[in-house]
Amino acid sequence: MTTNVSSRLIYAAQIRAARGLLNWSQGELAERAGVSKQSVTRIENGSMDARFSTMTAMNDAIRSAGVEMTEDATGTVRLTISRDKLLPPSA
Repeated sequence: MTTNVSSRLIYAAQIRAARGLLNWSQGELAERAGVSKQSVTRIENGSMDARFSTMTAMNDAIRSAGVEMTEDATGTVRLTISRDKLLPPSA
């Protein structure tokens, strides 16, 4: 059985998962993206449709940290992180 999941909920799950990979708090994502923490919280809860500019800022912050969020033609959602981004910075 196929279930239609709204793009808002998929995006919310992607953002939460990306933050998890990066070990970022909502506040850290908000700061890096230049958006309010309240916006991140509401987007992740699926209670707010993000403005295009907010989504772009959040995606850019996540991508610059090495995480890519994609969805293929079958609807499979993937998050990938660069292996070198997982390593702590060299001293």
